[in-house]
Amino acid sequence: MLGWGRKRAIEKRAEQIARMLALVKHGMRTKTYREFAESFSNPGSEPNPISQSRNEAHFVMRFSRNCWYDAKASYGKTEGRPFINLQGQGNDFGVFITADPFSKGATADLHLESGQVAGRHAQSVVRALQAMPDWSSFADVERLLSGLI
Repeated sequence: MLGWGRKRAIEKRAEQIARMLALVKHGMRTKTYREFAESFSNPGSEPNPISQSRNEAHFVMRFSRNCWYDAKASYGKTEGRPFINLQGQGNDFGVFITADPFSKGATADLHLESGQVAGRHAQSVVRALQAMPDWSSFADVERLLSGLI
């Protein structure tokens, strides 16, 4: 029974992540960079001049004391296309999510540097996200791209 409760909590968090990502995507589609930055920046950590020149907003999405995501939303001024990156911290350390604000779903996977250890829920969160409609793994994207070449 204990495992089922943890599984349900992780699925619930994955659903919250998907809803928050949908909110961020909607904000990027409907707001100017300045409006978006004002709406999504955490109090006291508004974009610095370098981020402003790049049309980037950085903020934290906190789910609990032990789980939060560092978010980066780029309107694409210097990198080309707009994108959103979410990086899990705490129990979700290693979860990496990337999305295009104009597409459905997102891509989720583990991304760890050599020697780093994933958070205790990271792998489960990735599996829960990848099981959602329109979500994929980086391997799925690579297979799709290799078929186009």
